[in-house]
Amino acid sequence: MPKRGNSTHRSDVMKTGFIGLGRMGIGIAQRILGGGFDLAVWNRTAARAQPLLTLGASSTASIRELAMQSDLLFTCLTGDEAILEIIEGEEGILAGLRPGAVHVCLMTISPTCADTLERMHRAHGSHYVAGPVSGRPDAAAAGKLICYLAGPADAVQRAQPVCAAFSSQVIAVSERPRAANCLKLSINFTLCSIMEVLGEAYTFAGKCGVNTDLLNDWYQMAFAHPALKTYANKIRARAFDTDIGYSMAGGLKDVRLMLSTAREVGVRLETGELVEQKTREAIEAGLSEVDWTGFTEITRRRAGGGD
Repeated sequence: MPKRGNSTHRSDVMKTGFIGLGRMGIGIAQRILGGGFDLAVWNRTAARAQPLLTLGASSTASIRELAMQSDLLFTCLTGDEAILEIIEGEEGILAGLRPGAVHVCLMTISPTCADTLERMHRAHGSHYVAGPVSGRPDAAAAGKLICYLAGPADAVQRAQPVCAAFSSQVIAVSERPRAANCLKLSINFTLCSIMEVLGEAYTFAGKCGVNTDLLNDWYQMAFAHPALKTYANKIRARAFDTDIGYSMAGGLKDVRLMLSTAREVGVRLETGELVEQKTREAIEAGLSEVDWTGFTEITRRRAGGGD
């Protein structure tokens, strides 16, 4: 396992590539680089790579070039369309990736998309590993994500040391990539359902004339996981435009993945349907640029506003 915080490249490790330097990706890439791994990056907006280049990363002119020199290639792109767009074509990942190389997708995508990527890599002779992470951008920068890996056992084993650079836990889920995505969707469904309950509870208590600080105090005592305390604080304070962790558009994408996957297996997630409806309403109401927790503001607005 690499020693964290050491930016000196190690000659005994695989060459690592990284695509997607958004709010999550930049923190993850910094942790990989700080772990001593040889890191090359590509990003559509080249300027976002500059902090990494200053720290010792290299960059490539194209995705194909990056794939050609990577033994282990990470992608951190939002949604099925974004990842499928860069897989095929003359300048895509598969055009450059060598047989035996490993592609790890870190973001939440549909299990169906994971199946497609698995088939494409198998036909190419490379390996696909689903590696969705749990945690916000601050956790990524601190190396405290939870990373769920699923794919061929040897490929998962090769990815684990690098994933440990940005994760407090790296958990092998299954040899089927889709299993990691189904697990992540289950986790996200739990979290967004809790957000909805918090929004309703604060609105109800406020309308009853209760000091909602007292309710929040109880949540801070009762919730063991830091993320739940964060959601309780943000929703109570209506602080949706500070410390933005996950965008409204990203949240809508995720809840739609939850609902479509649930339909595929014959389950109706009624709370998920409500969250999807309120997220859409929040975007239409001008809240598209705030944290996803902001969809809970719709409950207050429907109740006439107020605390």
